[in-house]
Amino acid sequence: MKSKLEIIVGIGIAVCVVVTLAFYLLNAGSLEISEIGLSFVVIILVVFASFVLWDRLKNVKKGLPSKDERLVLINYKAGFYGFIAAIWSAVGSNLLVNIIFNQELEGGYVAAIVVIVSGLVFAISYLVMYMKGE
Repeated sequence: MKSKLEIIVGIGIAVCVVVTLAFYLLNAGSLEISEIGLSFVVIILVVFASFVLWDRLKNVKKGLPSKDERLVLINYKAGFYGFIAAIWSAVGSNLLVNIIFNQELEGGYVAAIVVIVSGLVFAISYLVMYMKGE
């Protein structure tokens, strides 16, 4: 029952994100390249979350638990890699912009970079380990 509730909540959150992104894109007027790029990253993360939810739903329909030990271990490893990427992207993004453009990034931009980089690293490492079978 708990695994079905997790899947339903995950689907609800994914739908809310898609609807919010659609409202944002429809009411934004003219979009800059950076806004289009950030929207593309959000779409990639939603597609990844949908893949994970679909896989767990497939397991529940077969009568299996939504996550087995392998998926839990993959989740922990991918989370660790995402955490390390978050730390280094927080340090490296400001340092790189300071070296190249001789400016400092505002806190909101650093936070956005941390969320995007850590989310992408988590998604990519999860998918690679899932496909390899680690």
